[in-house]
Amino acid sequence: MLKFLNSRHIAINRKNIFFWLSFLLPALIFLSYFFYSKNGVLTVDLGQQYVDFLAFFRRNLFSHPLRLIYSFSNGLGGSMLATDAYYLCSPFNLLLFLFPQHFLPQAILIIIALKIGAAGLSSYYYWKQKITNHFYALAASSAYALSGYVIGNHYNLMWLDSVILLPLLINAIDRLLAQRKNKLILITFLLWFTNFYTGFMALAFGLLYLLSKIFFINKQERLRLNWIYLRKSIAGSFLDAFMLFPVLVEMLQGKASSTASWNLGWQFSPVEQLTKLAEGAYNFHEMQEGMPNIYLTMPFLLLTILYFLSKKINWQRKLANGILLIFLIASLFWTPLVLLWHLGQFPVWYPGRFSFVLIFFALNLGVIALEQKERIAYWQTGLLTLFSLGLIVYIVFNASHFDFLTEDAQIATGAFLALGILFIGFIYHQHSFAAPFFYLVIELELIVNLVLSLGNLAYQKNSDYQNFTTNVSQTVQYANQHDSGFYRTEKTFYRSDDDPFSAGYYGLSNFNSISDQKVLNLISNLGFLNNSNSYTNFGGTTLTDDLLGIKYYLLPNDEITTLKSGKQMKYDNSNHRVDASDYHLQKRFAQLYLVKNNAALPLLFLTSQKTQKINFNSLDITGNQTKFLQAVTGSKVQPFKQINWPKAKLINVTSMKNDQLQYNRKNNKQIARIIFNFKPQTDDSYYIEMPGEIDDNAISMTVNGANINLAVRDQNARLINLGSHQRGQRLQVTFELKKDKLDLSGIHFWRLNTQKLEQIIHRFKQKQPNFKQTSALIIKSNHFTTKKMMTLASTIPNNINWLVLDNGKIINKNKTLFMNAFLNFKLSPGKHQITLIYVPWVLLLGMLVSLISLTILLICKKKAAVSANSKTFTRPTV
Repeated sequence: MLKFLNSRHIAINRKNIFFWLSFLLPALIFLSYFFYSKNGVLTVDLGQQYVDFLAFFRRNLFSHPLRLIYSFSNGLGGSMLATDAYYLCSPFNLLLFLFPQHFLPQAILIIIALKIGAAGLSSYYYWKQKITNHFYALAASSAYALSGYVIGNHYNLMWLDSVILLPLLINAIDRLLAQRKNKLILITFLLWFTNFYTGFMALAFGLLYLLSKIFFINKQERLRLNWIYLRKSIAGSFLDAFMLFPVLVEMLQGKASSTASWNLGWQFSPVEQLTKLAEGAYNFHEMQEGMPNIYLTMPFLLLTILYFLSKKINWQRKLANGILLIFLIASLFWTPLVLLWHLGQFPVWYPGRFSFVLIFFALNLGVIALEQKERIAYWQTGLLTLFSLGLIVYIVFNASHFDFLTEDAQIATGAFLALGILFIGFIYHQHSFAAPFFYLVIELELIVNLVLSLGNLAYQKNSDYQNFTTNVSQTVQYANQHDSGFYRTEKTFYRSDDDPFSAGYYGLSNFNSISDQKVLNLISNLGFLNNSNSYTNFGGTTLTDDLLGIKYYLLPNDEITTLKSGKQMKYDNSNHRVDASDYHLQKRFAQLYLVKNNAALPLLFLTSQKTQKINFNSLDITGNQTKFLQAVTGSKVQPFKQINWPKAKLINVTSMKNDQLQYNRKNNKQIARIIFNFKPQTDDSYYIEMPGEIDDNAISMTVNGANINLAVRDQNARLINLGSHQRGQRLQVTFELKKDKLDLSGIHFWRLNTQKLEQIIHRFKQKQPNFKQTSALIIKSNHFTTKKMMTLASTIPNNINWLVLDNGKIINKNKTLFMNAFLNFKLSPGKHQITLIYVPWVLLLGMLVSLISLTILLICKKKAAVSANSKTFTRPTV
């Protein structure tokens, strides 16, 4: 008996070891790269967007949870519900609370590693039921957890939960088809909940997978099983209604409001996709405008092909799986299918975001081929060898067209193709060490691919993020402690567009895949740097500072001489706003100045102007800013005045006779410069209006020796501040040509009459009511009186969820939006106290639907349990 128990204990431990290995090995392999390379994990969107959202999540989940419903850190102010659903709802994010705020980048790295390990565990759990040999299941799980999709999207950590859940979804579908108990409702709910975007992709694949299997089920059972699948999928979806309903509404206001061009063309040549099967097929170009990541290791690639060459698998199943595989492959590059998988929108960066389902399906076919345990014929080996030779020849001959196809990548690809042929043709099912050999080859190849792929990327230093957020948060905290009002804060530099989330202030800049298009259009027309899903404070003027309620500014303290370099902030993305330095100094910190704009308007203000739709001219920024001023104050003053360009000093440049602002380089081998010297005759602010087609690719620009950031996003024009309060001082503007020609005829030179602007704003601010934010969702005014019909306008983006009360009674908002974007309403003569309450109606409706769905499910489960008990109960015989 003891001998039996000992043998059972060994067997159980051995079984558990493989589960542990499936989790630990992928996680440790991934972590080891960052440990040995000493890189931080922050790069691209993880460093410029997600880390800020995660910092916001960590700061507010337990202390200020209502901010996760609505926040003024979200651009000019916006709902956070769809943002939460897309970026923040992974249960793994709760691990952030185990780490101090200072170690947020390290915490994120550990979370990514744990997700990769969990993907290995869930896929091993699935494949161990498909194949008897643990080493083969372990190899497949590692190949899935460290696939090209995961390595190429590890920084898009919110997508990795769907990678974890996909094997469990397919397992639930398999169990449903086998008429066994399954967790389809729970898994469907989790896929929607953790990330609705990739969750949709996994669920869409689940439906296709079901359809590929249903025809092999008894005809009498098909309809019933389809109905059970449909019923459970709908139930799981309705459980998540509290999240899906707000997402749908906000998507319609944001990305889904724009339309994509549907056609029957190709995004790129299908043949070129073969290069993405190679080792290390990844770099910055590929993430931006390359091809989908489909790497799954060379041996498993060959095994996927072997599946269709197998003599043991019947042709009907090969046909069904072949059709599904072709559909998934075509979805990588055929435009209608690309749009179908990506919810009707072309992905901006990160192509083929659904490719994890293709990789999983291909690996699954490879596992099935392994489980056949058939003796491989020479003709099968020969065909696989021909394919391997063709693939490596194509890769070698096209290496010059793809930067990622380095010599090391070519050698590694060829070597592992050869090992794959060696295994399939001469080791598989012929030697006892076949499975361990195969597993070791897969692990080695995954390590090589990881090193080659991530070696093509650059990562930010953790200290850069930590220094930045520490100093900015310190300054913002001081401002909040000494001013409890309702205002916005901005900076003349930025680490990311989402700095307000990390540092905890109400700003203007924002980078979010779910953005309000009305606000984006307004921001663009006012001349702020922007693209389809982001905008910054670059391009602003003292006029927009005043009107948008930017009361405080953070400026660099350049006198950092006593600090060690590792403690110093970086001001990489500086905005040349000389006029911001005219604001009143509040406090000097070690690395920052805090200054106050006394002319900043409140975020809600009384105006006698009737709200009208504004017709903006996208080519006239100063005109649009003037319309903003007039719409707020009613003043007819034109604050901007165009002035003539001074005569240029030309170095290695000639100007055209018929147009003095068009220039040609003389000698291509010498530096070509155009220099304008100008002495302002007033203390006003001076700006250059720079058209979008002139950027840092065309010229470099300095003002009195200071480099100007000329980067653009969507080729939008913007204003560049040259100087302020510099009467009689020389302003030298230098353009250095990077190309042979330069046309400056589209550049305009403007003077902003700051004295007149201050007078207008000062008069307007008198007798304005005061507003305070009493909670994340409530804004209240003091008691005030109006003598005539007035409009209470705002720079708060309009939203159906804002409920407006005057003296406790609900009043209607104006249907015409202020500045085509903002909330506003009319006030009758008399006494007022205004209360704005953000009521997330769609969230409440979704919660009600989710609660009803949960109740119905519990009732049905209870009835099913009673029914099952009554069937199993038998009356005792007397």
